[in-house]
Amino acid sequence: MRGTPIRALVAYEQLVFPVAGIVGFGPAVAVLYHALRTYDYPYTEHSFFDSRRVFLALAVGMIVGTASGWITVAFRAAVLSVVSLVIVLVLIALFEEAVKLVYLNRKGYRARFDTTFVGVGLGTGMAAIAAAGSAYTNGPNLFRPEVLFPLAAYAVGLALIQEATGAMSGGGCAKADVVVPFAQALLARVLHAAILVPFIFWAAAPGMSALVPAFSLAAAAVFAALVYRRAYLVLPDTLPPELKRERRRRTRRSRSETK
Repeated sequence: MRGTPIRALVAYEQLVFPVAGIVGFGPAVAVLYHALRTYDYPYTEHSFFDSRRVFLALAVGMIVGTASGWITVAFRAAVLSVVSLVIVLVLIALFEEAVKLVYLNRKGYRARFDTTFVGVGLGTGMAAIAAAGSAYTNGPNLFRPEVLFPLAAYAVGLALIQEATGAMSGGGCAKADVVVPFAQALLARVLHAAILVPFIFWAAAPGMSALVPAFSLAAAAVFAALVYRRAYLVLPDTLPPELKRERRRRTRRSRSETK
């Protein structure tokens, strides 16, 4: 009997890594699928973007997300107040959005319409690693509902905002107009991080009342969804005229088949 709790604890510890991966990658990949599904087979007769570039960007995003996690850990000791936390969050947002801009504005990507879709893939990798890392640091506590469900909601919001800002910066690079889209993407990230401040403080010290952190998490998710909706609706604007016409024909055909 004495050995049973120990075996159960070991089993939980072995499951932390895969479950953290599901928490991080599940929402990120789901948002990626939703964003790109109507631009690829079987919805269209052929893919409107280079899948290799999108998945390469996803891998690069994972590397950048790992670097962001290292920066977060390195600055954790300096977070002693709300002001210091906000500064760290702004620096991380600036770092990630700057990397997106540099990556997507390189020669071979600049002024290509499908760079917008590559930006979505880049944001996917960053969001997945950040959310998975946050889940993994909880260890076996991850399986407690009061820990798992908030982290899952956090992962959904992070996927929406990261992939939306990736699309925004990618769209700017596709049109060779990077300043305004980059500023919009950075502003969206900073506002999202600011809304999350109470939740982040609660996650570090969960003994406090969960009412305000829960509202913070919900508000951040709604904000992220609104930013994502805006980015999702402008995705078709990056397509060349012939692909726009092809997609509209497929959309009309799909609607007629469902009636």
